[in-house]
Amino acid sequence: MCKRLAASQRRASRKLPAAVRWPLTFAALVASPAFAGDAERLTFRAGCEAGDRIVVAAVGDLLFHNALQRQALAKGGSYRELWRPLEPVLRAADITYGNLEGPVAEGVSLIGRPVTHAARRWDGNVYGAPRGALNFNYHPSLVDDLVASGFDVVSTANNHAADRGPLGIDQTVQALTARGLAFSGTRSRSDLAQGKWAVKTEAKGFTIAWIACSYSTNGMPDRHGQVLNCYSARDRILEEIRWNAADPDVDAVILTPHWGVEKSAAPLASDRAYAREAIEAGATAIVGTHPHVLQGWEKLTTADGRDGLVIYSTGNFVSNQVSDDQRTGIVAAIEMTRRAAGGKAEVSAAGFIPTWVERGPHQVREMKIAAGDRLSAPLRRLPKGNRIAADGLRDLPRDCPVTASVDAAATR
Repeated sequence: MCKRLAASQRRASRKLPAAVRWPLTFAALVASPAFAGDAERLTFRAGCEAGDRIVVAAVGDLLFHNALQRQALAKGGSYRELWRPLEPVLRAADITYGNLEGPVAEGVSLIGRPVTHAARRWDGNVYGAPRGALNFNYHPSLVDDLVASGFDVVSTANNHAADRGPLGIDQTVQALTARGLAFSGTRSRSDLAQGKWAVKTEAKGFTIAWIACSYSTNGMPDRHGQVLNCYSARDRILEEIRWNAADPDVDAVILTPHWGVEKSAAPLASDRAYAREAIEAGATAIVGTHPHVLQGWEKLTTADGRDGLVIYSTGNFVSNQVSDDQRTGIVAAIEMTRRAAGGKAEVSAAGFIPTWVERGPHQVREMKIAAGDRLSAPLRRLPKGNRIAADGLRDLPRDCPVTASVDAAATR
């Protein structure tokens, strides 16, 4: 039976990082809902086989509430400072991905109208929003900071994609294209006739096709069909996964759905079924966002014996949300191996670096966890044997027989 905690204990607990303390609230003492994908450690068949390897780093929601915007757009400030301690990790990966949760629309007001000569500052209209409103828009200098920090590709399909209307989407596409940051999930009105939604990135001789989608646009009308919807376009998405998986020039397909329920510790049963369909269709991995909290991982083995990885939610990477659950995130590392020339890449190893968002000033950092520390509820949803340190992107967990030989040079 849980005893009521003294007020002094509760106050003291708030000063400690969430993942390294014994959680001192009743909610944290209760185990997260059972999840069939839970495992002490996830390993993959291809992890013990020689071949060319690539590591993808994936973070969660890049969500810039007013407090973060004011900090980033202050004199001498930058968005980059919000994640500066983790920049070496972002740059160390071969490809780095994040969910860009909101437009980067230069000079677009709350009601989606152009504003001339809008200054680079938080004003609660063009950049930011009035108190209590959640119609996001970020200054395009954010894209410069993402690129400088090592980001290669982002999802623009999420429930805030249409916060500034069709013009906001158009301007976001323009800003990303001009700065060379790949994106998937939205289109400008001038590109509506474009056939396929996937965007391709290349690194170390690997071509990865990325397909992003969102469950909704928060009731904001998408009259032109600029945002790919995960559910109404489900058949099209599965078909596009098949097209790319069959393309001899594509090594891997990664689906990045914005799905699930906010603050929920477990994925929806319907989304787990969707994930199975996507992996069977040819997706190599799935990296989900939207709940703003971590959800479990699952290894799915297809009918033809291929291992796929599903990360149902990576949580927040950076935000002003206040609960321990919402301040705890990860940098997920997904290693893929191509075992033969002309063959497809498969997930061969995976790991995660726990992160924590400090508030006032805001900054996301690696969460240091000492041996013997009890993990908080958010991190207990993940396979604990896959936790790695910030310098562990190239040393991911795998279970290989002593006689197995992994080409170490190929992992560098």
